[in-house]
Amino acid sequence: MKIFSYWLVVSSLVLVSAGCGSDSNSGTGGAGGSGGSAGAGGSGGVIPAPPLDCDPLTPTYCGFPYPNDYWTVVDSSTVTGLRLALPVVTMPANQSGVRSNPDAFNEMDGFSPGIAAMTHLPGATVAGLATPDTIEDSLEAGSPTVIINADTGERLAHWVDLDEYLVQAKLRIEAGEDKPQFTIDRPIEDLRQEQALMLRPAIRPEDATRYIVAIRNVVDGEGVPVEPSPGFQALRDDSPSNDIIESRRAHFEEIFATLEDAGVSRDDLQIAWDFTTTSRENNTSAMVHIRDDALANSPDGVPYTIELKNEDLIEGIACRLEITFEVPLYMTKGESGGLLNLGADGLPEQNGTFEYAAALIVPVRAQTEAASLVEFGHGQLGAKEQVLGFQEIAAEQNFATFGLDWKGFSHDDVLTVINALVGGDISEFRAIPERMHQGFLNFLMAMRTLSVEADDGSSLLNQSLTDDCGGATIDGSKRYYFGGSQGGILGASLMALTTDIERGLIAVPGHSYNLLLSRSVNFDEFAVQFYPLYGWNGLHNQMNLALMQGLWDRAEPTGYSKYIRTNRLPGTPQHEILIQVSKADHQVTNLGAHIMARTIGGIVNLAPLIRPVWGIDVSGDHEAHTGSAMLEVDFGNDDAPITNIPHWADTDPDPHGRATELRGIGDTLREFYETGVSKNPCIGPCNEDDLVP
Repeated sequence: MKIFSYWLVVSSLVLVSAGCGSDSNSGTGGAGGSGGSAGAGGSGGVIPAPPLDCDPLTPTYCGFPYPNDYWTVVDSSTVTGLRLALPVVTMPANQSGVRSNPDAFNEMDGFSPGIAAMTHLPGATVAGLATPDTIEDSLEAGSPTVIINADTGERLAHWVDLDEYLVQAKLRIEAGEDKPQFTIDRPIEDLRQEQALMLRPAIRPEDATRYIVAIRNVVDGEGVPVEPSPGFQALRDDSPSNDIIESRRAHFEEIFATLEDAGVSRDDLQIAWDFTTTSRENNTSAMVHIRDDALANSPDGVPYTIELKNEDLIEGIACRLEITFEVPLYMTKGESGGLLNLGADGLPEQNGTFEYAAALIVPVRAQTEAASLVEFGHGQLGAKEQVLGFQEIAAEQNFATFGLDWKGFSHDDVLTVINALVGGDISEFRAIPERMHQGFLNFLMAMRTLSVEADDGSSLLNQSLTDDCGGATIDGSKRYYFGGSQGGILGASLMALTTDIERGLIAVPGHSYNLLLSRSVNFDEFAVQFYPLYGWNGLHNQMNLALMQGLWDRAEPTGYSKYIRTNRLPGTPQHEILIQVSKADHQVTNLGAHIMARTIGGIVNLAPLIRPVWGIDVSGDHEAHTGSAMLEVDFGNDDAPITNIPHWADTDPDPHGRATELRGIGDTLREFYETGVSKNPCIGPCNEDDLVP
């Protein structure tokens, strides 16, 4: 009866939702998909295969399970020995029947370590599965969900999400709630049939490593275990099947044996599969090459001009300088929408120069005491002028602070982002992370230039500080970073790359964007443009977001945070990080910051705690800590939703940017910058005594 019910769902979804039917745009197939026949139509107990190039393990959705080594081919030229071979048919079809070009994704030598392991089990619930609050349950011997390192057998901590974004949005819309502010023209029953089951790693998986995913004892709403698909059941039970299944038996016998060695019996498995993560080189080699090439050619910085722009300054700030740098360009064009300018060796090569500007604010205190040089990263799709919001701390702590646009994800990239989302080809999203490479270089070259020039008494910078800023001076040897929100997120990548900055504070950060988006209130405005194009289909949505993450890894911290402190990138010194987290953040989920802290490694949670965080050690109560740390503050907001939805229902002030209200945050920041020592400025939850009046 259960199998019959399963296939009723299959018949209703496989053509409409999965798009796995006959398709003239179908690709040539990956390692598992090419060459298989459609089977013998069910006679003699042989089960028909789904359309060619779909994985029969999840017949209700062609792209699942994902990530999945089924869609890889052997390639001896890559670090992993593999290359992705995603066929066109696995790309979600939009309402016009258009699918993305898989070529951009098939350049990769493995799958993103920043995505969830996803499948579709119709009717599944998360009853009894690990949650963000019970991550440790995923490591128990009897955990229904398992992710193991195929070489070592070590289990990977995770939690399980059943994709609730569209379901919960629809329920709130029907209830007349204020948020979200859009409509969904699909019945709630249909949305519930299209929920991905997602095993979300609680710490970033290792590079170039094969993992095995196993799911068992997942139950439906009545508490009855969900039946496996016929294809997987044939593999598990060693029963006859079609040619594609038969061709995979040897591989799956190895998977089952590895799981048995790890204490996971094949008998009650509902599905299992394997995937290989990308290599570090896949994600970082282009940016490291750009950095090293540019700094080798311009070791003392680049030419620049200065314009006095004393606008919107507060008391305590002596001047604002607009500094325009002539930066080596490694893009096909300097404006938004360009791609990396690749040479014959496949690495980016310089394409002349382009002018990029920074906004520098200099405190009055710098007129009597040389100021430290602080690089500032702005928020979501913002601009360099957001450095003006840092003026109070800059004036108080004597920080000469400069901000640049995060090219690739700044105000002038908004149209490029939207066009990538709504244009019908998700592979065009590559323009965003590729331009982010230039954005990182701009930050690196600006800090190198200003720090060198600050220590040169005859420099143009010092002339301007003398003439326009009342004789202010800057100590170019004191170089630090501060970024919040997007500046905290991308700041982690920058801190892995910089050769000039030893310490940085990254406020309200996280990774991966694949995790952050659906849990952010900021995502609604993009979802309302993006999701309708794919029929408000949750499976399509999650597949698209996973594909995008593979491109994003080459710029966002999923590809870089692991190398901030240890296992550093070539030619890169060690860095120390202070991560500031605001509990129940509406815009950047705390879960992303916790993943980041665990991934960086060696980070302690500064006591007194507002809560324990799994996998992160605790400092001594009220004791100063030397080294990297996480500072969590609590402004009294309700706990975040446990599912993958935003804080739609929280009416309290968003705590996202409130850390600047803390009396001691400036002193905490300065002490960490200068000594590497940090201490929690609050005694438990922050209250009125901890806040600036």
